[in-house]
Parts: sequence; structure tokens; C-alpha cells
Amino acid sequence: MTDAPAPARPGTVERLGQLDALRVLGCLSVVTVHAIGAPFPADSVGLGEASFLLHYSREIFFFVSALVLVRSSHPKVGPDGRLPDEDEFRRRRLRLIGVPYLWWTTLYGAVWLYRDLGGEQAFGSLVNDLPLRWLFLVVTGSGNYHMYFLLVSIQYGLAFPLVLRLLRRTEGRHGQLLIASLALQVATLAVYHWGHLPENGWRALLGDASLPAYQFWLIAGAVAGVHVHRWHECAMRHRFWLLGAFPICAAVLTWTYFVQVESRGAVGASSPLQPIMIMWAVSVLGVLYLASVRLVRRASSPTRTLVGHGARLSFGVYLAHPLVLDVVLAVLRRLDLVAPSAWVAFVVLLLTVGVTTAGCALLQYSRFSPALIGRPRIRRSAAQVPV
Repeated sequence: MTDAPAPARPGTVERLGQLDALRVLGCLSVVTVHAIGAPFPADSVGLGEASFLLHYSREIFFFVSALVLVRSSHPKVGPDGRLPDEDEFRRRRLRLIGVPYLWWTTLYGAVWLYRDLGGEQAFGSLVNDLPLRWLFLVVTGSGNYHMYFLLVSIQYGLAFPLVLRLLRRTEGRHGQLLIASLALQVATLAVYHWGHLPENGWRALLGDASLPAYQFWLIAGAVAGVHVHRWHECAMRHRFWLLGAFPICAAVLTWTYFVQVESRGAVGASSPLQPIMIMWAVSVLGVLYLASVRLVRRASSPTRTLVGHGARLSFGVYLAHPLVLDVVLAVLRRLDLVAPSAWVAFVVLLLTVGVTTAGCALLQYSRFSPALIGRPRIRRSAAQVPV
């Protein structure tokens, strides 16, 4: 018994609750990796190990995003793999992701300006530098440490019609496509880790804010979106192997980290841009998918509704959580409650998740919802089901 999803009605794409749960778990992992390190020194060995174990989050977020996008778009393509209106699709993706990207880049840029007002640089100089500084942040995805995700998503949205054509032209050979993509991903991360990671103006073209840095997860998500039922059946059939491989992969990852700590330091050794992370992210993806299936299967109707709401808000939570995290830390520091402690890290995480989620839940009822959390505004007079 694999609990495969029931087929959808012709012309529709059925809603898979486990994908909502997987998106929520991926978003929570992203927030966790940022929040737990706040009370600790950046070069803490223990923090580096914990961060390394949590750095699968970006890969899973990319994978799920590509999977969901392909599931909604692939049924619409013609025999040649083309969407009915590719230009309109690109415009929609630019509005959906690009507008929040510009708003949040500007907002985080304002936070940067506020912090620098107390520095040595004169106010006039700061103001004069603003246009070029803002343009640099937009072009390179450097508005904050998490904005690279949106820049890569914009690039993927623009290239997505080509991805659909690739999927069509490689029908029956998607396994070979994955192998080629995996080989390219290993080579890319090897260059990043042991060679050179492009920065500044090259960051969005070849560096860690570019499609090449994450193309395997986007291709894998796209292939899984086409074969979602077969992927589900395979995961359920081999669930004991997935669960058994998880602790082994965790041990290998931990050993890799400690081997590198002495030469690279905690920050360098815990970099997510190294080949070993592929093995770990694949392992975690399998386990989290099994957990998502189990959660949805066993959950009550209110819990499934809550998961659906969480999936709807996940993009907004991703965008806003660093700002909320800064506010939470500022308040705790004012109260003299910040200390390098696991309990403090847990409190910071809890407050960040709670406040960010509540804020995004309120924002979806405002006219700023599309610009700030990438979701259509919900009218209070209309009871809507999250989509």
C-alpha cells in the first residue's frame, strides 16, 4: 500500500498535500539555519556543524519550486514542448517574483543605510552612493544573505519555457538528463569549493546567485514534476532504504566537516557549495518527503488546512524572516537575554517563525500582498481556500 494520489479530473492538476508539507518543511529549515546561529559566534565549530547539517534547505526549496511549477505548466504544452504564450508566462513570473524582489531589495538596502549612518562614512556620501549601491544589490542578489534565491528564481522563470522544451525532447531519456545534470552539478561545486567562486558582478552569471549553481535541483524538480506519481511510488517502495541511508549520510557529512575545519575554519568547512552536499540533500529530501506523506495521511482536516496555509505563506516567510530575526535579536539584546545558548537559539527561532508567519498572514489581506509576499490579495468578504 503506497497511498498514491488519486488521478485528477481531465484538464486539472490534483492538489498533493505532501508537496505543501514539503514546502513548509523546506521553508522552516531555511529559517532555522539562519535563526539558530544568531546567538553564537560565526566561527563556532558547533554552529558550523549544525549549519552544515541544515544547509540542505536551499536545495529542497529549489527542487519543490521547480516541481510545482512544472506540474502546473507541463499539461499545457503542445507537441513541440511550447507553452501557448511563452512571453505572457515570462511576464507573469517577472511580476510574481520580480516585484517582491525589488521591494525587499530596497527595504533591506534601507536597513543597510540605517546601520551605516552611525559609521565613519558621511551622510552625504551615503546618499550619493545610493543609486549605484541599489543597482548593485539588484543585479547581484546581494540585498541580503537570502535574496539570491529570488534572483535564481527569476532566471529560472525566464528560462522555463526552454526547460519545458528540453523535457519534451528528452522524453524517455529523463534518467540520462538527470545523470548529465548531476555530473555538471558535481563539477560546478568542485570548482566553487576547491577553485574559485565568482563574486561581485559575476555572482548572478556564474556564482552562487546563478542558475549554474543550482541547475541540478531545478532540473530534478522539473523531471519529478512530470513523473510525480512514479516518483511517489518509488519513494514509498524504497522508504526503508531511504530511512536507512539517512544516518549513514549524516555521519559522512559530519566527518567531512571535521576533516576540513582545521584548514578552512568553521565557516569554510560548512559551506553548502561543495559536492558532498548533493549526497546529503538527496538523502534529506527523501526523508522529508516520507515525513510529508505521513503527516498529510495522518493529519486531521484542520491540520491539513494549516499546512495549506503554511505553503501559501512560505514565499513571504522566506522573504521577511531576516528582517524579523533582526528585530527579535534587537529586542532580546535590549533585555540582555542574548547569550550563546541552545535555549536562546530555540527562543529566537520560535519568535522569528511565529512573528513572521503572523505578519505574512495579515499581509495577505492587504493591497501590499502581491508586492511583499507574492500572493494575490485575499478579500475579507470572500472565504477562499488557499491555493
